[in-house]
Amino acid sequence: MALEVIGWIGAICFAICGLPQAIKCFRDKHADGLDWFFLILWFTGEICMLIYILPELLIPLIVNYFANLIFVMVIIYYKVFPQRQAIPQKIE
Repeated sequence: MALEVIGWIGAICFAICGLPQAIKCFRDKHADGLDWFFLILWFTGEICMLIYILPELLIPLIVNYFANLIFVMVIIYYKVFPQRQAIPQKIE
């Protein structure tokens, strides 16, 4: 029982690690400053780990990797489709 609680706490902590960056990318409408190699490794790692743990039905880990997969997809979206707002020009 105690180990399961520790597992859930760890899974939740890992699951929300990517949330602040995903929120920042959503607010800024871009993912400037994040390297493509990092994003590709993160995405690939999440997919591979989900495939690896799904047969075991380890729910805390499935929640963790699925949440992170959503966050990395949001970040990649803003990396591929940045939506920067134009800076208004002063008219003199």
